[in-house]
Formats: sequence, structure tokens, C-alpha cells
Amino acid sequence: MKQITILGNCAKDAVVRQTQNGSDVCSFDIAVNDRRTKEVYWFSVSYWGKGGVAVAPYLRKGQPVAVSGDFSWRDYEGKKFLQINADKVELAGKNSNDPHPTKETAGDEHPSQYASDQELDDEIPF
Repeated sequence: MKQITILGNCAKDAVVRQTQNGSDVCSFDIAVNDRRTKEVYWFSVSYWGKGGVAVAPYLRKGQPVAVSGDFSWRDYEGKKFLQINADKVELAGKNSNDPHPTKETAGDEHPSQYASDQELDDEIPF
């Protein structure tokens, strides 16, 4: 097994999907800057199960995040795409405890009314 841990920023908002057999998967991309070479490495991340569903509302574009898991790559039209099947996802940065409001709750004053808080059932998502 090939394990990797990366720290980077979400490139776009996370998306939760359901497979044909009913399994939930949270998908998002992470950009990691190499300060030495000034290159940017892109990773596609899949986080399966309840953990992925619970953390998805927190994974917004620009959010710093640390991801650990098994990695692989695939070639497509001569380009390499790095993929991570996440075992662990941790939010980083100063806004890591505040979910962003959804379109339905954008005007609400109370964070406890966010849809994601109602779905967590007092579980810590990460």
C-alpha cells in the first residue's frame, strides 16, 4: 500500500455522490504548492462513507485541508492525474470550525440551523 499525506487548499467545493449500490463518496480536488520549484500539484480526493458526507459542508474552495490515504495515478491523454483514496481528512486554518451556509440557509443568523449540523447527530466528522 502506498500512503501519502498532503496539506493544500481545496480547489473547488466538495461534491457528495452516491454510487449505484448506495455508498456515499465525497469528491474534491486539492492544490499543493511546491515553494521550492513554484509548481502546483493537483490531487483528486475521494473520501468514502459517513465521514465524507459529514466533512463535505466544510470543504469549500480555498479551505486549507490535510489528507492522508492511499494514492495512485492514472494517465489520460499523456497527462498524469494523482488520486487519493482518503483515510483521514483534517481541516486546517482559522475557519476550520465554521461550515459555510448553503443557498437555502444563506440568510439565517443561527449556525445551528445549517443543514449539515442537523445531519451530524452530535458526531465529530473528523
